[in-house]
Amino acid sequence: MRKAFTLIELLVVVTVLPFVMVAISGVYTTFIRDIPRTTRVVQENTTVLNLLGQMRRDVDTAVGLPEQFEGRHAGERTLLIEQPGRMICYQLEDGRIVRTPFVVTPPGVSANAPSAGSGQALTGTLQASPPADEQRLWRMRDAVIAWRLWQREGKAYAVEVHSHVKQRIEGVWREKLANTQVFFLHGLAEEGEIR
Repeated sequence: MRKAFTLIELLVVVTVLPFVMVAISGVYTTFIRDIPRTTRVVQENTTVLNLLGQMRRDVDTAVGLPEQFEGRHAGERTLLIEQPGRMICYQLEDGRIVRTPFVVTPPGVSANAPSAGSGQALTGTLQASPPADEQRLWRMRDAVIAWRLWQREGKAYAVEVHSHVKQRIEGVWREKLANTQVFFLHGLAEEGEIR
């Protein structure tokens, strides 16, 4: 006697099979499309957080946030941070941010001499920065960074930085992991108060 499927068994399989395929396609879509997309967003946000950490360290030790320096003007695409004896320039250009430190030697002073002191306007000769403080580059294809100086009595005392990662979902660009941080000159004092 040969074994075979009954008509009822075949109808049950044909009826249940589409529901199983729909459930499997959802899991397949998650593994093939959604997980890699989310991984890219998280990687991009990690790059943004690394940039913000470096920017915070630079502003913490800054003595000023000038509006211009050696032909560079602070604005939407350029952020200038003055530190004792040097100037750090953040430049936003085509999906990347470049941090360039400049050592500034006052006229008539050798490059190895100590800086003139904090708060004084930097003038003199631009020189290559020491190897330990080289130029840094952050590539951010889908990240958006915008900064704005906070000013009091015509002098900047903080930098407000907005960031988010763009993600295209069903043909619409959406903001993910939006963040706003404010970095004050000299950071927070050890006592927990703003200087």
